[in-house]
Amino acid sequence: MNIKKISLFFLANLVGLSMMAEGYQLNTQSARQIGMGHLGTALRLGSESMVFNPAGLSFMTGKTDISLGMTGIKSKVKFTSGDYTATTDNPMGTPLFGYAGFRITDRFFAGISISNPAGNSLVWPDNWRGTHFVQDISLQAFSIQPTISFKINDQWSIGAGFMANFGSFELNRGLIPVGGLAPFLQSPLLPQAYKDIISGTIGISPLNANLQGDSKITYGFNVGIMFTPNDQWSFGLSYRSKVVMTLEEGNATVSAATESLQSIFPVLATASPDITKALALDGQNFTAELPIPSNLHLGAAYKPNDKWLVSAELQYVGWSAYDTLSIAFPHATIHQEKNFSNSMIYRVGGEYYASDKFTLRAGFIYDSTPVDKTLYTPETPGANKPSLTAGLTFAPSQKFALDLGFQYLNGQKTRGSMSQASPLPAFEGEYKSTALLPSLGLRFNF
Repeated sequence: MNIKKISLFFLANLVGLSMMAEGYQLNTQSARQIGMGHLGTALRLGSESMVFNPAGLSFMTGKTDISLGMTGIKSKVKFTSGDYTATTDNPMGTPLFGYAGFRITDRFFAGISISNPAGNSLVWPDNWRGTHFVQDISLQAFSIQPTISFKINDQWSIGAGFMANFGSFELNRGLIPVGGLAPFLQSPLLPQAYKDIISGTIGISPLNANLQGDSKITYGFNVGIMFTPNDQWSFGLSYRSKVVMTLEEGNATVSAATESLQSIFPVLATASPDITKALALDGQNFTAELPIPSNLHLGAAYKPNDKWLVSAELQYVGWSAYDTLSIAFPHATIHQEKNFSNSMIYRVGGEYYASDKFTLRAGFIYDSTPVDKTLYTPETPGANKPSLTAGLTFAPSQKFALDLGFQYLNGQKTRGSMSQASPLPAFEGEYKSTALLPSLGLRFNF
């Protein structure tokens, strides 16, 4: 038996901590727009235009426009490999958004927004087969964006915003797969008392890590242009830059699953350099980078009459920014290839003005995955994701409106694999993701 091949191998497995994968970018910045496919690049949305297309801010009515809201995200992922299945039990995510726009002059407008451009929450069952990739993960990112917009004339407007992003994350994972200490049971040099302790932990991950930290503030920009040739048509183009969130003082905590295991790990470490390396990382700081990808939006909207508005939009996401994951500890830097590809999101939607007080909406989204299926890990499994959306607005007065939105995401079944340290075979299976996203917003116009 070769004790060095217990499969653990911390340095091979730790790098899977991507903190995210495709799916961690959030498109939940407006309850009103979730109702019609979360599109808005070619629409005049008042203060909410700051996130969709800052050029649209200059078409706001009134002197002050305020929008506040929250979206709930209840997601589920099911993993299947042969007869084995595991399903996540994720908590409800609650990304927030808030916008305040102001008319400075008849042509010049300014505002400020805060939103969650990225986030992720995933909790797999205790000691599931993939615990050495991820047990649970929580990621939050915030963006504060002061914005200016200028109306060149009644047809053309431009706008720009300056983004300041920051956030935090926490990850728990097993460093040794479930049953990974079984080879020690064959060692003639190990006392029987130690073997008894190991036997009692064959069904759990014996050594675990907690990694957490806060990112420093990093910066980006958001620019856009809008053209409205007449009362029926409008066109918009916007670009949101990539932002690389940098974690400079993350902290790693390494602990055994039980107190009994904790007491014998120093002895096991003498037979396995990999266990020694894993234990040595307890209390160590590390650095890592999280790219929030660039987004290019092109949209068109058409209003055939006073009752109807329809819109379509293409969103090009620069996921190639996430080609390699690097985790730097004081005495080691770990790299893992991710090889994400740029991807497209297709959006169509419309709204119907039922009366002065009620507006109804519906939409469809198709989000294509950038994930390399040969480098597929279960932190947040990637898939092509069609969504149906619906919503309504109740506006009892010109100064106040209540927005309700709902999105049902039904990810396509995706089979992916990830190589593991020898002698383990690739970690392979089929993933199926679904999500429900109810959203509530309040708008004020003065």
